[in-house]
Amino acid sequence: MIQTILSILAGALSLYTLLCFIYILMSWFPGARFTRFGHFMTAVCEPYMGLFRKMSFLRIGNIDFSPIVSLGLLSLASAILAGIQHTGRIFFGGILGTILNSLWGIASSIIGIFTLLIFIRWIFLLVNKGRTSYDSGWNQIDMLLNKISYKVAGTFTKSGMSYQRSLLISWISMLVVLIAGHFLITILAALCYRMPF
Repeated sequence: MIQTILSILAGALSLYTLLCFIYILMSWFPGARFTRFGHFMTAVCEPYMGLFRKMSFLRIGNIDFSPIVSLGLLSLASAILAGIQHTGRIFFGGILGTILNSLWGIASSIIGIFTLLIFIRWIFLLVNKGRTSYDSGWNQIDMLLNKISYKVAGTFTKSGMSYQRSLLISWISMLVVLIAGHFLITILAALCYRMPF
C-alpha cells in the first residue's frame, strides 16, 4: 500500500517537473503563454515557480536562476520518493546522499553556465585583441562577468590584472571546482548511501 502511494507521488512529481519545464520553455516563444494552453500552464505552474522568482538572490544581473533551482528541488523530492519506494525503507543515508547529489546538480549547473559564459567572452576578447565596441551586446554580459571574474581571480593574485586575464583565471578556477566537486560529491554520496541508518 505504501509502495503504491510513494509510486503515485513520485510519478506526480515527475509529471509536475515536466510541466514546469515546458512552462519555462514557453517563455522563449513570444505569446505562447497567452494561448489557452499557456493560461492552463500558468495556472498550474506559476504558483510554484513564482515562489522562487521572488527570491532576489537567485537573480544575478540579467540571469535568473530561479527556474534551475525550482526544477532541481522538484527533482530532489521525486528522487527521494523514488529511493524510498525502491528500497522499501526510509533511511537517513539515502536521503542525505540524494540531497547532496541534487544540490550539487543545481550548483554545478549554475557554475557551468558561468564557466561557459566566461570562456566564450574570453575567446571573443582574444580574437578581437581585447577590444569591444560599446554598442555590442557584450556590455550587459561584461557587467555581470566583471564582478565575478575579478573576485575569483583576486583570490589567487592581488596585483592589478587585465579583464582578459581575470576571465582566464576565473575560467580555469571554475573548471577545477566543477571537476573536484564532481569527485568529492560522488565520494560523499557513496559514503552516505553506505550508512547503516
